[in-house]
Amino acid sequence: MRVFILLFVFSVFTISASGKSFTGFLQAKKDSNYIESYFNDFIVNLYSVEKTHSLDLSDLSNPYRLQYSPNGHFNMGVGVNFRSFGLSLATKIPFLQNNESRYGETKRFGIQSYIYTNKYSIDLISSTSKGYYLKNSVQHFSSFTKVREYQRPDITSTNIGLNVNYIFNNQKFSYKAAFSDTERQKRNAGSLIAGGSILSYRTKADSAFVPRGIDEKFFLKSREVNKSLVLAFNVNSGYAYSLVFLRNGIVTMSYIVGAGIQDNNYDKTTQPEVNNWRFSFNHTGRFGIGYRVKRYYARASFIRSTQFTSLRHNELRIANGTDFIQLSLGKRISFK
Repeated sequence: MRVFILLFVFSVFTISASGKSFTGFLQAKKDSNYIESYFNDFIVNLYSVEKTHSLDLSDLSNPYRLQYSPNGHFNMGVGVNFRSFGLSLATKIPFLQNNESRYGETKRFGIQSYIYTNKYSIDLISSTSKGYYLKNSVQHFSSFTKVREYQRPDITSTNIGLNVNYIFNNQKFSYKAAFSDTERQKRNAGSLIAGGSILSYRTKADSAFVPRGIDEKFFLKSREVNKSLVLAFNVNSGYAYSLVFLRNGIVTMSYIVGAGIQDNNYDKTTQPEVNNWRFSFNHTGRFGIGYRVKRYYARASFIRSTQFTSLRHNELRIANGTDFIQLSLGKRISFK
């Protein structure tokens, strides 16, 4: 039911944001001394992108950590932007896929979109990954080598989130200059960022997250946990800054911290006492770097979002996170 409610909110928000009546709400008057707009230009780009959803388990009573990741791969695609319209199509490149015999197979489905208007940044995430491997398995099991990692085809993670933040100095600072290439930052500028988010992470497996071969002195009270669900409501605040170099180059960094409440729902059979509301904490970091040569540009960007949750009695912390990496080459075409 929670998943359907969140999907409904996403749909209503997306449809409303695209309506003409919201144009003034989303747009801002830019200071031409700081930002050059390419609103009337046609922009085409060739890009590669990788999206991952990680699962980290930490024993809070010992310095011990397990890191699960899906088998990553790069997608290659083509995108176009014109005024308020944008469309991107990508497909998986088989020869850039990590070795399945070593990392196992990961099945994915979902939509991950980062939208930048003049006044707001909007992150929409809806993804499912099935099939994970344990990073650096040789450090946890003496029987494993670097040739093959410990694989968990039974682990499934579903991630749904909506993150909306307001850009206070929107007349001088532009997210678009670093992450969508529809504007150019002409001078250094920064801005306070504030907003809110709704996040839901659901992870489950056929057997316990902690493998049986792990030394029994670790995860003493949480070795049987095999499912978790986090529903979090957070208030965000942070700061973003763009540094212009060599006139046409830009480096943009932002860091946003969210705090609020979350409902932790673990395996009710083994952990009935931890299913209640408690303090929530998450953070999102963005990094983008790019350079323009006349009407051509090259850009790289990285976005990391992590939601933390802790078992109060079992000294277990689970951190769910999403990564988004994109490399892009493009050209801007002007029409008279």
